[in-house]
Amino acid sequence: MAVNTTGNGGPHDINPSQIQASDMGQVWMLALSLAILQVGFGIVVPIFPFYIVELGVGATELGVLASAFAITRVALAGPLGGLSDRTGRKRVMLGALIGFAAANLVYAAAQDIILMIAARAVEGAVSAGFFPAANAFVSDVTTPENRGTAMGYLNTGNMVGFILGPALGGALAQFLGVRLPFVIAAAITMATFCSVALLVREPEKNVDRMRNFEEVSLREVFGVRPREYSALAVAMFANMFAIGILEVAFTMDAVIRLEVTPIEIGLFFGVLGLVMMVGSVVFGKLSDIRGRKWLIVLGAIVGAISLYMFTIVTDPVGLYIAGSVLALAISMRGPTIQALIGDLTDERAYGVVMGAFGAISNGAYAVSPLLGGVMFDATGNSVSSLGLAALVTLAGGAAAAVGLPGGPPAKLTLSEDVDIQAGVREF
Repeated sequence: MAVNTTGNGGPHDINPSQIQASDMGQVWMLALSLAILQVGFGIVVPIFPFYIVELGVGATELGVLASAFAITRVALAGPLGGLSDRTGRKRVMLGALIGFAAANLVYAAAQDIILMIAARAVEGAVSAGFFPAANAFVSDVTTPENRGTAMGYLNTGNMVGFILGPALGGALAQFLGVRLPFVIAAAITMATFCSVALLVREPEKNVDRMRNFEEVSLREVFGVRPREYSALAVAMFANMFAIGILEVAFTMDAVIRLEVTPIEIGLFFGVLGLVMMVGSVVFGKLSDIRGRKWLIVLGAIVGAISLYMFTIVTDPVGLYIAGSVLALAISMRGPTIQALIGDLTDERAYGVVMGAFGAISNGAYAVSPLLGGVMFDATGNSVSSLGLAALVTLAGGAAAAVGLPGGPPAKLTLSEDVDIQAGVREF
């Protein structure tokens, strides 16, 4: 079976002028929907540490709660990404939103940690469908020449919600308790369902593929560029590993050592979101012009520096400064990694490949929050876990430096007319 990845006659051999303005408009519509969803998701982020305290458990249980979400995403991201290749991006996203709303209602009624963990696992399972399908959607309607920009726009929508959600959640928890925000999050999720149903249409390219579906296995796709895909996998794992450590170990440290309030935790995530919202657009465009590789490497270095900064902060102002540096690092790596995955991948396998990388990302998130919680309970602070996160982050940057191609994405040349079944690879 021949799979074209780039070059003459391949799916990426498209003049940027052929991409209709309406396609980028669809990216904006999806970004708007994602912003609404992330408001609902962000509402609950600053609440979990206080909910854990109310239930009488500790950082280890908070780590289990976070890991339960990631484990189900690991298990289902690949299959649900493949399902979006076969049945459509929109259908998978809509089903995921219904499940996400239901999970939030369970949170609101939970009286013990076991039910909370079960709801978090369900939430992870359904969200495993939304984000790979959304990333695959963007890859469907873009080319390597504008994909970084489009991924930046998608991430901007993500960050708009991330800014508003935690600030709103912190205020709601401060004045209305820790349960009502989950009900509000469920309502916001259903608003997202309506916006996706009404504003987003299935990409024409994916409609054509579904009519003549030809399955392309992950082994076949990854066999074309094993070094590049392996480097991206390590970089993505490292990025999410650090975020998971920070979310559990340092937020517990901030609550106990710095004695921050729910509003201050919400403001912290709001600052992160604001910086990432701007940075995603800037660095997404820059990756289209100058190439993806060195932004990923630089983002890893800046990320490691920010993790060290978290170990020495003594007040909320220092917390916000360290968070801003971390947000810049995430902005450099996140949209750029997603865009490069799209650059490398045959269009017939966008969904399943995005799902596979989602599983890698969430594999890191399944390990790091639990590890961060255990290390925090063992040491009483977040220094050792943040140091480990910095080392893993630097390892991700080193993998990108060694394994990824350099130069503007339009000049990336993968194999042309590769006969994967025969195992022939051209570089």
